[in-house]
Amino acid sequence: MVVLTVYNDMYALYFIVIGFATVSSNNLALLSGTLRTYQRAGCDDDFVILRCPPGTSISIQLAQYGTSTLTKDLCRPKSTQSSFSRNSTNTSCLWPNALQYSLLQTVVEVCQKKRQCKFKSSPKTFGGNPCPGVRKYVEVAYKCRPYEFRSKVACQNEGIQLTCNPNSRIAIYSASYGRTEYESIQCPQPQGVPEETCLVSYGTETVMKLCHGKRTCDVLADIKTFGSPCRPESRMYLKVIYTCVPRKVLKEQFEGQPEPDELNNEMENSDTDDDFENYDAGDEFIRESAASPSSPNIGGPTSGDNATRDSADNIRNPPLITQKEQDTGNIMYS
Repeated sequence: MVVLTVYNDMYALYFIVIGFATVSSNNLALLSGTLRTYQRAGCDDDFVILRCPPGTSISIQLAQYGTSTLTKDLCRPKSTQSSFSRNSTNTSCLWPNALQYSLLQTVVEVCQKKRQCKFKSSPKTFGGNPCPGVRKYVEVAYKCRPYEFRSKVACQNEGIQLTCNPNSRIAIYSASYGRTEYESIQCPQPQGVPEETCLVSYGTETVMKLCHGKRTCDVLADIKTFGSPCRPESRMYLKVIYTCVPRKVLKEQFEGQPEPDELNNEMENSDTDDDFENYDAGDEFIRESAASPSSPNIGGPTSGDNATRDSADNIRNPPLITQKEQDTGNIMYS
């Protein structure tokens, strides 16, 4: 569900996409809050183009449509306009709510969850022009959000190592520490100890502080790091859902400084699909919609790793996956 908040000022209305009213909204909000916001603008009849690097997709944050005194600098009059139009300072015309919503609807339908998109900023595209003779602009703010995640599990007192390739960084979606009654096959209880569901409430925040924005990270699944939410005799475990993203999609305080092997690497300035080989090999991909499933997923351990594995049926048009990943991991799509 998308919630719209409307701010009314003298010149324009602002529509902000708040997010999804689901259980996973908190995790999504934490992740989105660390992503850089990109802005694109277009004047009357211009094309607005939005792009994201491989492995991420467009997440619309704001769509603004209106006029202001700044429009004269942003949108210079066309030579074919009348002298009245070129000299017009009428910025007080009102934008109908229906037209504002039409803009938001168009941008979301054309761009949301895509890697790149293009639309025309002409008012005719969105249902009419309430301010003829006045130069106008469309401004869109968006983030590039990862859409595939992987999970790793470590039993109590074991460790998890997260690693990304050059020019990419760890992005944490969620982390849980404790036990869940229906998702504990990888770390079974000691004999005679009954199952229980007991989780810390701050698992995601803890792992984000340790790993988010880093290229490599080691996390120990122990009481010292996460506390003890379960009975003393229970065997707890840590489950981390994460991905690797290009450094450039993270806010400056999270992307970190380039490492020595990244200084002369042109991959960061490239936008080719082959340059986004930034995932660990051997784990499965899970879609955002499956990262926090409504019912627990039960999977068995993989050889030599505690990463969970989930089956994938009806795979259609997968994003760019290397042959090695196809051979070693199962991919889930929504």
